[in-house]
Amino acid sequence: MNQKNNVSNVSSSVKDILFIHGITSYGKAHLQIAKHLTKLGYRFHYFDLPGHGNKKWEWNDHKFKFTDMLNFIDDYIKINLKDKPFIIMGHSMGGGIALSTYPKYINQIKAVILECPLTPAIFNRSEEDGEFKIGDLFKNFARAKAIILKGWTKFKVGVCKWLGKDRCFAPLLTNIIKSDALNIISDGIKNIKVPTLLIVGSQDKVIPPIATSKYLSKYIKNITVQTAVSAGHNPFKDTPEQYQEFIIDFLKKVNR
Repeated sequence: MNQKNNVSNVSSSVKDILFIHGITSYGKAHLQIAKHLTKLGYRFHYFDLPGHGNKKWEWNDHKFKFTDMLNFIDDYIKINLKDKPFIIMGHSMGGGIALSTYPKYINQIKAVILECPLTPAIFNRSEEDGEFKIGDLFKNFARAKAIILKGWTKFKVGVCKWLGKDRCFAPLLTNIIKSDALNIISDGIKNIKVPTLLIVGSQDKVIPPIATSKYLSKYIKNITVQTAVSAGHNPFKDTPEQYQEFIIDFLKKVNR
C-alpha cells in the first residue's frame, strides 16, 4: 500500500516519532510540535488518517471504522518504520490507536506519548467532578442510573460541540463507541511496559481527565501524568508552551 506521508527531514540515526491525530483533525494540526522536535534531532512522522484532512473526500465513498484506522497505521509502519525502534504518539482517537497498535510492535516501540487519549475511561464520570464509578451500580442502582444518564448527556453535548459541522465523522465515532474498539484499546493498555507520558487537559469535556489518569495509571506502571492547566481537549493548541515542555522533558528522560 503506497501512502503519501510527511516526515521532518533529519538524520536517519535519530529516534523516530510516529504521530497519530484524532478524529476530525489532521496531521499538520500538530506541526508546531513537529518543528520543535525536529530542531532537537527527532524525526516526526505525521499524515492524514483515512477520511481526514486532505483525504476527507474519501467519506463520499466509505464510512470508515476504527479497524480501518488500525490497518492504515499497520501499513504505514511496515512501509516506513520496518524494523526501526520508534516512539508512538497519539491525540484523542489517535491515542486510542497508538495504544491498540502497541502489542503488535512491542519490540519496536520504545515509549508512548498520549494526549487526551481515547480509552474505556471515556464513560467514567461522577456528579462531583464529571466522572462516575461503575462500582456505584452495585451500591445504589437508582442513583447510579441518574449519574450515568447525566454523565452521558454531558458527554453527548461535549461531543456535538466538538464535532461541530463535521457530521460526516459521526459514523466513525459511533463505530468506536459501539464496536469492540474500546476492548482493543483496553487490551493494548494492559500490555504496555515502556515509559509512557499522559497529558490531559484540566477542562477537557470530551475525555475525562481524572478518570483517564486513574485508569491508565492502574495498568501502566511506568507512566508520567501531566495536567495542562486551563486546557481543554487540545492542550497542543490551548497551552502550547506547557505542552511542549511536558513532551521535551519526557523525551530527555527516555533518551538519556
